[in-house]
Amino acid sequence: MVNKLSVVSILTMILLFLGQEKIDAASLSELEQTKQQIEEERYNIKMELKRKNTPELVMKNSKLVAKENAYKMAIKYLEDDVKRTESESSVIRRVSINPGEIPEPYIPIYQVAAGRYGVDWTVLAAIHQIETRFSTIKTMISSVGAIGHMQFMPVTFAAYGVDGNGDGKISPWNMEDAIYSAANYLAANNFSHDIRKAIWHYNHAEWYVNEVLATAASFSIKNN
Repeated sequence: MVNKLSVVSILTMILLFLGQEKIDAASLSELEQTKQQIEEERYNIKMELKRKNTPELVMKNSKLVAKENAYKMAIKYLEDDVKRTESESSVIRRVSINPGEIPEPYIPIYQVAAGRYGVDWTVLAAIHQIETRFSTIKTMISSVGAIGHMQFMPVTFAAYGVDGNGDGKISPWNMEDAIYSAANYLAANNFSHDIRKAIWHYNHAEWYVNEVLATAASFSIKNN
């Protein structure tokens, strides 16, 4: 039986294979076509299994089932996001991004999320700036598979993702969900007791921790 994390890992590979820079109808069409090919392959394997039930065929069928489930998950995931991509992208386009400054409309999101989870809102802003330049980078899928506004690995987001905007859905591609999830993740890693260690869990590198803290400190000075 394929567990949830295995399916999410396969989904990561699907997204990387597509190399997509945005969520769109073309991506959905490509996923649908591939899913159909997998279903056809599974049907052929099923027919072979009726003639000869070998361990090799059983294993191949199990892998195809996992792959098919991952594609179904990817399709549903992207279908939900296609509906809000246009409106969310238009909001981002309207926000003025000045180097070294936090976009003003984002500040209340950081502050409310920080208050809910007991973290520093300037740290959330710093992570957002460092990870995706406040969601303005061309693609929000990294070379190692981190995705969305706050660059979560899908497996991590599956464990710590929360519904930030109250729409009943949880997605790293929704800015509020991503920011609230980052706050949740920092809190879960004992931010209140060890800020450096909590940030380190976000990206296992001391230079990253130093950069986040320095950026957060500059934001704190400018916004007080």
